[in-house]
Amino acid sequence: MTGTMAPVDDQADSSQTLDPASPLHFNASIFYMKPDPLYNVEKPYFMNIPLDPTWVPKLKQTNVAYTRKTVAITDIRGHEDVFTLDQSGFELGTLRTGLSYDDFAKTDTIVSRFYDEVKVFLKQYTGAAEVLPFDFQVRRKDPTLPPNSRGAPGKAQPFAAVHGDQTTKAAIRRLKYFHPIFAEKYADGRFQIINVWKPLRGPVYNSPLAVCDYRTVKQDDLPNANHRFYYVNGQETHEAWMIKCFDSATATDPKIAQFSPHVSFPYTRPGPGSAKWEDSIPRESVEVRSFVFRHS
Repeated sequence: MTGTMAPVDDQADSSQTLDPASPLHFNASIFYMKPDPLYNVEKPYFMNIPLDPTWVPKLKQTNVAYTRKTVAITDIRGHEDVFTLDQSGFELGTLRTGLSYDDFAKTDTIVSRFYDEVKVFLKQYTGAAEVLPFDFQVRRKDPTLPPNSRGAPGKAQPFAAVHGDQTTKAAIRRLKYFHPIFAEKYADGRFQIINVWKPLRGPVYNSPLAVCDYRTVKQDDLPNANHRFYYVNGQETHEAWMIKCFDSATATDPKIAQFSPHVSFPYTRPGPGSAKWEDSIPRESVEVRSFVFRHS
């Protein structure tokens, strides 16, 4: 799992506890990055470009190995308002796009039109002064491509290893290097990186996304039995996750969630109208990461 961990309480507030008679719990096998002494001298990496055969074995596609763990993932359907960005690191909102399904195959259309919709959406839910989208990915479940493929938009696969998108150092460096004017403007304010994730087809029963409550995340990067994962059963196209990747406010108030680890997981119950889970609509989704700025 990547991302910077901050200390949090072992227990969530009682006000955040779901009614045990209502939620659907699902046991799923997911992957964590496997601890390796190598990472003390060489950072974990993945080459997002094809390797020339002459580079091998001096250079590998990745130096990351994974370990599998079975975790309980809880459906928040009917309890969506229990989880907020500042407490849990994720929140579910309503984002109805004016783009067609086919529009999400066009990079220019996503950047010129969907980015604007994401800006409005994030300002509505966060009260941000400004929102600056900076990248996107379209993922389409395709059995002909390698698992966890990180190719061009539309070729990337649902990612089945727990990850946090952004480290603290990388978040600050990205802002200062690519957007120095914003870095100076909000030097005394608050900035966040938030990933807006929504399905392109729904309801989603094939490789849905699970998000982890930040309050159950510890300093280490190891698989942790205390991690609490959640998903929304049958997520529809207008239901969008806001997933925090970084928050500068955590440095002064550790109770504010800094990020939410997340992962695609194998949902093996058939969706409505499907005899087998394999018959469910293959997962297709779009995600946009944005800088979110506030003056305080």
